Amino acid sequence: MTAGPSPLPRLLIAIPAYNEAATIEDVVQRVRAAMPQHGLLIIDDGSRDGTADILRRVDVMTATHLCNLGYGRAVQTAIKFAAANGYDALMTLDADGQHHPEQLPLLYRESLRMGWDVLIGSRYVGTQNYSASPLGRRLGMKLFSAMVKLSTGHRIYDTTSGLKIISRPAFDCLMRWHFVDFHAEAIVYLLRLGYHVGEFPITVFERQHGQSMYSALSHLKYPATTSIMVLLGVVEANLTGRKRP
Repeated sequence: MTAGPSPLPRLLIAIPAYNEAATIEDVVQRVRAAMPQHGLLIIDDGSRDGTADILRRVDVMTATHLCNLGYGRAVQTAIKFAAANGYDALMTLDADGQHHPEQLPLLYRESLRMGWDVLIGSRYVGTQNYSASPLGRRLGMKLFSAMVKLSTGHRIYDTTSGLKIISRPAFDCLMRWHFVDFHAEAIVYLLRLGYHVGEFPITVFERQHGQSMYSALSHLKYPATTSIMVLLGVVEANLTGRKRP
């Protein structure tokens, strides 16, 4: 008897959402069209607009935070759900419509082909420069990329991308410690523990609706917070001492 083809790993696609009523329905429908065979979970992080009503209407699986806990907690909710329900990998993307769901299959195939623990959908790895970005973002991305390089010896060009795939081996360590946003500090933490983190080139739309999580004040506050969290990530990885399984 000839064995059939091996089943594909189970993938959960998770979308953290906070007050994204203007875009969430379109994002859900496009993700369903692009990745129809995979699980889809929305984490409603305490939205106060019509997001919850839209999610009920489109009949999508939803985990609801009773209040806004922040992006990092929303991603941790997704990881915990994926781990508890036997998924082999978790893909996250933003709810604001900036990501192209049509690019998700390419990112997923590359993750499977290369066996990355985390694969980041990167706006900058293709050109390896930030010249097309506004000044504030350009300076921030250079700083965060330099932090990762200095802390780990690895260059990651897009540390703040919300589009990424996390494989099951990385679930446990990402549930053990609280991350602010699962960006630079999580990348440093994983690399220091010996996990393999890569980038794959993507393109994005500019935000058309809603409010970015980065205000004018955050251009000063966020780098300081991230610097502290990167340092704590290094310390936590050293204290943990448990390398990639």
